[in-house]
Amino acid sequence: MAQSDQFPENSTAIMDDDPEKRSITAPETDHEEHQVSDAGRSRGGQVTRAKMLTTLIICFCNLINFMDRYSLPGILPMVIADLKLSNFQGGLLQSAFVVSYVVVAPIVGYLGDRYSRRAIMGCGLLVWSIVTMAGSFMTTFETLLIFRCLGGIGEASYSAIGPAVIGDLYIGNTRSKMLALFYFTTLIGGGLGFITGSGMAAATNSWNWGLRVTPILSMVSVLLIAFVMRDPPRGLSEGSRLVSTSWQKDIVYLLKNPSLMLSTIASIAVTFTVGAIAAWGPQYVFLGRQIVNDNSLSFDDISLVFGIVTIASGLLGVVSGSIMGQKLRIRFPSADAIICGVGMICSAPFFYALLVLSLGSIYAIYVLAFLALWFINLNWALVGDILLYVIIPTRRATAAAFQILVCHIFGDASSPFIVGLISDALKPTVESDSETFQNFKSLEYGLFVILFVEVLGGFFFLACSWFLVSDRAKATRAVAVSIPDQSVLYDHKSKASQVHVFVPANDPAASGHTVMIKRSSQIMDEVNLETV
Repeated sequence: MAQSDQFPENSTAIMDDDPEKRSITAPETDHEEHQVSDAGRSRGGQVTRAKMLTTLIICFCNLINFMDRYSLPGILPMVIADLKLSNFQGGLLQSAFVVSYVVVAPIVGYLGDRYSRRAIMGCGLLVWSIVTMAGSFMTTFETLLIFRCLGGIGEASYSAIGPAVIGDLYIGNTRSKMLALFYFTTLIGGGLGFITGSGMAAATNSWNWGLRVTPILSMVSVLLIAFVMRDPPRGLSEGSRLVSTSWQKDIVYLLKNPSLMLSTIASIAVTFTVGAIAAWGPQYVFLGRQIVNDNSLSFDDISLVFGIVTIASGLLGVVSGSIMGQKLRIRFPSADAIICGVGMICSAPFFYALLVLSLGSIYAIYVLAFLALWFINLNWALVGDILLYVIIPTRRATAAAFQILVCHIFGDASSPFIVGLISDALKPTVESDSETFQNFKSLEYGLFVILFVEVLGGFFFLACSWFLVSDRAKATRAVAVSIPDQSVLYDHKSKASQVHVFVPANDPAASGHTVMIKRSSQIMDEVNLETV
């Protein structure tokens, strides 16, 4: 089936014959659900088979990437023991992927806004499959570190492009739901990584086999991208006709967008926390069990339960966060950022309780971990949604690459070895004859840093809410002026909003008429048609 058959071409505004009842295919948002034409509705709201297959392939790529990322924490004690590593070296293995990501991600972001996204994803994941499989055969720290450094190629190939493609396929609440599915696979992949990594290592009695599941699945994703996935025109869902600009202009545009900058800084705190807990959480709980002489649980058992807790909290967190955003943003336009901020701040007390009560009941530890992760997982889909509606379509891949890049550098790529470094530095200060207790307490001190990072990230999300409405209006206006024969400017006021729709001067039917556009909240906005 040709791509044009599956993804219809962008259409222009459609007006009813009655000037008092005209409907306009203006860019639809969750904050303002416009009465759009059937053509506009089918463009961004309808879920077709082709769209769904493309979305599922992107989600599958995300799933296997995070499976690979968190396969290592599931076997980390075996790697540390076998290669005789320090905590710092173990954390460095988990963080090494950022080396290649820093190099590849900006290139992919630039290319993803201009060239075939399917070709970029397919080539990148093919290379990643090869180097990941090769890395599983390494038996020394130095060689394993080199191949783990190349692990960022896979994520760089799809992480910026994938959400941008989803943004081009869907709009409004449908887009929010598909983004929730995409970011849900992040948590599912992390949980499955714990399970498959530790499970394969236990079954084969070799940690190397714990790293060989995802490269095989990645080859499957390459075939799906090559023969099934479709690449929609950029801005299809909004009807955009914007064209790409220079990379320098793209970067300046992003840096001047307060909502993007603040949500990115806040997202660093999210990835920092999740990265630290994923890398060191099972090890910390296992050391605590050894101190209280609870030998009923092995490290593999704890990793398995941690994986299940991660998946369950991810499912409920991403879905509930997305639903809350869809419902609340109708009445409160800044709800997305507020939900993220409140979730981050509420998560910190549960992580604190987990750390101070870690020598107590194992069931209490799992419950606290679930609640802490549930609150922090509220924001995954919402952050992605924020990026898509405050950034114009032709700059979304660059924006996503920028956001994910800095989140990895300062977030989940940094936190494992930062926590490991603090742990190694404070270990001599722990007064005990038991090396197990020294390892436990020093690791606990290292993990305390995530509490401060979480609260700080929550306040950055709340600051983002101050700019969200105005930045969304600017992006909507930019898209609208690119649509032939009509454009929309959102001028958000304190209680009411006016939408000025500019139409060509040669349209005599437009002059002097007022159009009523119905919002989902049943509030009627006045739309002034002006000739230009």
